[in-house]
Formats: sequence, structure tokens, C-alpha cells
Amino acid sequence: MALWAAVCTSSAANFSSPNAPGTYGVGFRVAQQYDHARVFRQKTDLTSGAPATGERARPLQTLIWYPSKKTAGKQLRYGDYLRSAATETTFARTDAEVGQDVATGLSDNYANLNADQSRSETGQTMLAVRDAAPAAGKFPVVIYAPGSSSAAHENADLCEYLASQGYIVLASASMGVNTRGMTIDLEGGEAQAADISFLAGYAAALPQADGSRIAVVGYSFGGLANVLAAARDDRIGALVGLDGSVRYFPAIVQAATYATPERLALPMLYLGGKPSTAEAMNRNKQIPSYSLLNQMKYSDLYNVTMYTMEHAAFQSESLRLGPEQRFGDYTRDEAALAYGWMEKYVLAFLDAYLKNDAPALKFLNSAPKANGVPPHLLSVDVHRAEGTPPTLATLAGEFASRKHANLAEAYGGMSKSAPGFKPAERALISWGEPFLEQKRYREAIEIFELTNALYPDSGRAAFYLALAYDRNKDNARAIASYQRMLGFWPDMTEAKQSITRLRSEAQGKQ
Repeated sequence: MALWAAVCTSSAANFSSPNAPGTYGVGFRVAQQYDHARVFRQKTDLTSGAPATGERARPLQTLIWYPSKKTAGKQLRYGDYLRSAATETTFARTDAEVGQDVATGLSDNYANLNADQSRSETGQTMLAVRDAAPAAGKFPVVIYAPGSSSAAHENADLCEYLASQGYIVLASASMGVNTRGMTIDLEGGEAQAADISFLAGYAAALPQADGSRIAVVGYSFGGLANVLAAARDDRIGALVGLDGSVRYFPAIVQAATYATPERLALPMLYLGGKPSTAEAMNRNKQIPSYSLLNQMKYSDLYNVTMYTMEHAAFQSESLRLGPEQRFGDYTRDEAALAYGWMEKYVLAFLDAYLKNDAPALKFLNSAPKANGVPPHLLSVDVHRAEGTPPTLATLAGEFASRKHANLAEAYGGMSKSAPGFKPAERALISWGEPFLEQKRYREAIEIFELTNALYPDSGRAAFYLALAYDRNKDNARAIASYQRMLGFWPDMTEAKQSITRLRSEAQGKQ
């Protein structure tokens, strides 16, 4: 991709990050790849009505910022990021096509800019150097999830800042299931969540990346998709929401029945704009009936309210190109100052939870005034995790800590603090099966005894318990369990044959 041909002007750019970069240089490259496990273009082209041609797999053009050596190189201009957006779904485009796309986008989306302003903004020098030599070492991974239908570069300033501080940052565009535009529904959120997991897998192939330390930063709708991704992908170890839609679309989150506090027991930083009054929310019918954030009892949750930031100010593209009206009662300079503090809190959170940095954790837990935050700029509310989540994984860990004994007692202790905790029958059976295969019959029996206690009307549970007793040579209990199972499945030949065999063995011993 050709570099942006910047035109130098005397006019100042609208925005530059208020924070000094970190100790690393910032390298940048673009990976054009497909997720061949998912279809993006449907069989029939929606524009022409004709059969679709070419690659139909989901395109995931990935922007990669990484810690690099601080060597001389040609730094990107902001316009280079705009050019990258022109190839998000069609990788093979000419420079002329890309240039026209950028010009049209500026004209359509940022009509507030005159020609001089456009040249100034697009020509501004950035931190990143294309294909710079990587710094030595392994670095934590941050996946950036853009807002609804937005380009991957929408928060390039934050992404560059984090890379300069020792993070590999990956981002792809926000797209719907089969369209470039995102759909504001569960299907759209799950499509972006799957993109996030794809990037987590891709990160594992990067030589610099430490795949055991992954966080996802999501702006707006990306701050809902990252929650859905974390609920299903436990490679994700921390979440950041930049005025995320997990707050604004509670019905979508609630429809994702798997996105429970138990499955989201990971640290989270939520930075939100100035809240509306109850009266305004009531007028606009915005009062939610459900709040996932209020229920995340098993998470360290840092809720930061940014009083001088409207929604658009949480992404730097608006600060650079958007009109002043996007920032509500505040000036662009006031919003930019707050953006700088947003960056500081994001960095402190990531350093604390991905790098185990004690000073960063102290920063998070200190009053804003102690951190040097200007008065009235922001407030912080901290909720500490309340113990471990009641999950099958937690129960398995407790069982192991007891040297795989007294499972019923371990479950009883967990169910006292979480009365609704009841692992699925099939999940319990799947847990017990490897113990059977490894001939660890005592452990398997404890698991299947618990399964039968929780699911007394299940023939399947009775069968697995009978099998465990049988292999452990506990013939009397095996016969009783097989007989109980026949009460559910009277025609099961295997059970009848097993009872006959066990009785014969018992008679042979007399």
C-alpha cells in the first residue's frame, strides 16, 4: 500500500495525543487474511442480483501495531490509516481507487473540514513506522474492537500509544455477518466477537506475542462484542470498555444467555461518558431493565466516569476529523485532555492485570486527585471481585485441591454461596469420562454420584455411575445402578447383560 502523499500546510492539526510515547518505537504492518471457517459474501450478490464471484470467506484485514526498535524510518501520516480502510473488504484495489475512496469518505463523512484542514489532518505525522524492526522480547496482546461499522484505525492514537508502551495491538473493522455495515443486534455482536477470537488465534502465530496475556479494548458496539467474546473465549484475560454498548444495549447482552457473571470473572475497566439524568433517560426511554455491569460480582470492575467526554470523544478519529458539535458542552481541547487521561487509565489497567505491575495497580486504586487528575474531570468507582465464580471449572479446581476426594462436600460448600449453581448433566458426564478412560475409578465414581444426586431422573447418569462401579469391581452397587437405569430404559440389552454377568461373577466367588 503506497504511503500517503502528505501536503504540508501551516495550519495546525485538530488533535495529537497529549501523552508522551513509551520507551519503544512503534512498528506497523497490515495483514490481509480471510477466516475461511465463515462465509461473508452470500451466494447471490446483493447489489447486482447475480451469483457472487471471487473469494467468499470473511475478510479480516488486520492492522498490527507492535513494539519496535527506535530506528530511523518514514513515519506514517494519518492519511495512511484512512487508506487502509479502503481495502478492508476488497484487498486488491489500485492506488487510484483507494485515493478516490478516501476523498469520498472525507467529503461525505467530514464535510466540516475545508481543503486546508483535510490536508493538515491527513498529512499529520504519526508515531508508527511501517515494517520497523521488531523489539526483542515477548509482549502482551491487545485486540482493539471498533464501534459499529467503524474502520480498524478509528483509535489509531490509542493503539500507537499502547504499542509504544510494550503491547502488540491488533484491530480489524467492525462488520456485520454478511455486510460491511454492522447490524445492531445479537447476530452482529456475535460476528464481531468471532472476529476477536480469530485475532486471538492469529496472535499466537506472531513471534513477539505472548498469547497467555490477552486483553480486548472495545469502543461503543465493540465494547459489547468484546464482552460476548470473553464469555466464550477464556484466552481473553481482561476487558476494557470505551463507553461500550454493554451499557447502552442491555437487551442484546441479556439475549446472549451465555454472557453470565460466572463466565465473565475477569478484570474489567469501563470508561463511560457523563451519565444522563434520570429524567432525560426516562424521556428518551433509555432506563434499562438489565445491567450486566451491576451483576459482575466475580470481577474486579473499575468504573470510570469521564465528565468532559461525549461518546464520540472516546475515539481519536472524531477528535481529528469530527465537528466541534460532537463534543457537546465541551471544547475539542477539553475532550482531548480527557482522552489523554483515558489513555493513562487504559495503560495502568493493562499494566496492572497483564504485566502484574504494582505501581499501575496502585494508580488504579488511588483517588484521581492523588494521580494528578484535574478537578472534576473524572471519578472512579471500584468493585472488588467477590470470591471465585461457581462454575464447573472452579469445582474441578476445588476437587483437585482436595486430592480428588470429597466432591459432594466441595459442591455443597459452593452451592451455599451460590444456591443456583447446578452444572449441566452432559458437562458433568464429560468431566467424568476421562477419569474412566484413565482407570481412575474412584474419582469417576465421585463425579457420577454427584451427577445422579443432581439429576435423579436421568437414565444416562445412572448408566455412567453403573459403568464406574462395574469397572471398579463394586458389583453390588453396579447391579443396583444398572437396575435403576432399566427403570428408564427397560430394553437396554447392555444393562441386562451386565447384570447377568455381575451376578454370575458373584456366584462364582461363593
